[in-house]
Amino acid sequence: MENEEIPRFKMAFGALFLIAVIGLAAYVIQIQRGLIVTNLRNPFSWGLYIIMWAFYVGLAAGGLVVSSAIYLFGAKDLKPVAPVASTTAFLFAIAALLSILPDIGRPDRILNIFLYPNFTSMIVWDVIVLTVYALLSFVYTYIQLRPNIAKYGIDLPIIRSIFKGGATDEEVSRLKESSEKWAKIIAPIALPFAILIHTVTAWVLATQLSRPWWYGGLLAPTFIAAAIASGPIAVIFASVIKYGTGPEYMKAYKTLAKISGVSTFGLLFMYYNDFVVRAWWGYGSEYEALRLLFEYYIPIHAIEITFMLIGAIVLLKYSDKIKMVLAGGAVLIVGVLAHRFALIPSAYNLIPFRVPVVSQGEVIEWSYPIAVGEIRGDLLSPELVFVSYWNYFPSIYEIAISAGMTAIVLLILLILLKYVPYSMREKHEPAQ
Repeated sequence: MENEEIPRFKMAFGALFLIAVIGLAAYVIQIQRGLIVTNLRNPFSWGLYIIMWAFYVGLAAGGLVVSSAIYLFGAKDLKPVAPVASTTAFLFAIAALLSILPDIGRPDRILNIFLYPNFTSMIVWDVIVLTVYALLSFVYTYIQLRPNIAKYGIDLPIIRSIFKGGATDEEVSRLKESSEKWAKIIAPIALPFAILIHTVTAWVLATQLSRPWWYGGLLAPTFIAAAIASGPIAVIFASVIKYGTGPEYMKAYKTLAKISGVSTFGLLFMYYNDFVVRAWWGYGSEYEALRLLFEYYIPIHAIEITFMLIGAIVLLKYSDKIKMVLAGGAVLIVGVLAHRFALIPSAYNLIPFRVPVVSQGEVIEWSYPIAVGEIRGDLLSPELVFVSYWNYFPSIYEIAISAGMTAIVLLILLILLKYVPYSMREKHEPAQ
């Protein structure tokens, strides 16, 4: 078993490492040449990086919701996977913080958020709550793993000299009691922050001036629902890699699958509730934003709805079959990612500078074109430099950088799952 596991680990490690290197190389080129290598322009200033930021926040929030539910709601079935859940929460919270860097173009200026914080900006509050959440997740993970680390140590270079292991059974027993005590204390603190990071993330969008696609009080609840839909799936995948599919873990996987499926239906209900209200009036900027989605972006909308529906149905119907859970979870993740993408186009292609004009005796609003920010075309075949619509699709650099960042997170997760003792058994004993 162990000999079979090592090649699989090396292959996964090698593939993720290669993607990470390509992503870092693309990021170096972007820093050298600027954001012009992306498909972002003046009329469309947020794209894939912000999409991934919202996506990572969802995965992070779901992880700590799982861990906190054990002590707050008595969900004892989830206890075996709790350390993995809080680990995913920590890593994806860090990923969310880092995903802002390529979007700002000048990453050195991120220090200004800490040196000269503008507390009237939601971005500052989002960085604060994400940072606190990441610290809580790290502490929560360490508290849960203390007995295992004390007994087995951590088999990583340099770190192994600090955490050597070798604690006696009596010492491990005392650490278990202490860990349980502290976990109960942190759980009621962690859960509000899990909800808060997605609430503040939604507020970052909802408070943007002249972006009616993000208006409305349901944006934050849909963000929370998306987190509870996608976060447990990340926990299931990571736990299967670490623990396998033994009967003591299948109860947790079944519970997580059902939580994810039910939350997805809640998300879809709130999503279409907002659509009905916008469509009912049939006019105004909020309606125009909805019209843009169905007129220009129906393929992405079809993907988000279809994949989320299929994923949720599979998770609920086959929650006791791990292969179906993994398949349904993968489909659902694609749907949630498409859902995140759908946040952007209707917001940015409804040009905020609108001028009332009279046409055929009727006053209508005309979108004043925005400068793209570059000279396009040539002297013989010039292209418009002022546009009222920008057909955004991520450039190869945006895709490479985002994929590289995801690969780095998964690489770290894979290393931790391989070399940190997440269960009370021999460190290198493979999961059954």
